[in-house]
Amino acid sequence: MRIHSIYLDFFKFLERITPQADKWALYNSLYYQPHQNFFETYLSHFPFINFSNLKERVETIKRPHYSQLKNLITVAPPESIIKKAYKKCKNIVIPVKEPEVYLIVGFFSPEGFIMSLGGKPVICFGLERFKDFRLLKILFAHEYAHYLLNLSRGEVPEGQKYKWLLLSEGLSTYFSQLAFPDYKLSDHFLFQQERLNWCQEDESRIRDIFGTKTFSSEKLIELFKKGDPDLNLPPLVGKYLGYIEVKNHIEISKKRILSRLFTDKKFLLKLKI
Repeated sequence: MRIHSIYLDFFKFLERITPQADKWALYNSLYYQPHQNFFETYLSHFPFINFSNLKERVETIKRPHYSQLKNLITVAPPESIIKKAYKKCKNIVIPVKEPEVYLIVGFFSPEGFIMSLGGKPVICFGLERFKDFRLLKILFAHEYAHYLLNLSRGEVPEGQKYKWLLLSEGLSTYFSQLAFPDYKLSDHFLFQQERLNWCQEDESRIRDIFGTKTFSSEKLIELFKKGDPDLNLPPLVGKYLGYIEVKNHIEISKKRILSRLFTDKKFLLKLKI
């Protein structure tokens, strides 16, 4: 596994900021341009980010804004956490290709995400979102599972994309639980405990929405991501349904099918929602 610690150049940029400095010029020369291929791809994956609002955000940067993050990284280097987490994950499922990991400081990035770079999936983390790294190993395991799924054989039919979303999120949640069983289940869902409690108490509501043909695939994807107050449905709770199906299927088979779930999209999509 190769880790690209792009964030180090962001801190070089911060060190050069003075009251007279042209922040945008410094940002470009010290951070954006040295990693232009990555950032151009990154911007294309997140269309709500553009050069205009990026420049506006850069102009507001003050060095003290990142002092907590810098202290956190000094005390607990994310590279070390990720390397240890990878060893755990690799012991469960060996990848056909070693992953590449990008650590950045952005402004609008998710904490963890998979992005296609140069025609292959890479694992990325936006460090600016972290107040601590307590769950970084879990988040790595979750994204590592998505990385494996991105490498898997087959295509996802258009009408089954919502099902793939639920099952892939459920499998990734189950995988991080396998890798780090000492953490609370809510940690693996990256939920507050109250949200997990809601899922457990209202599982039938989740099934009524995602397990029927009431809504189109596109609408179900929207409901998964955003939820719907009128349906009394919080965001992202659909992954609980995917998790239950994956967990039950794997435990019935005594984990013999785990690797196949990660290597064959059609096989994973055979699970019922």
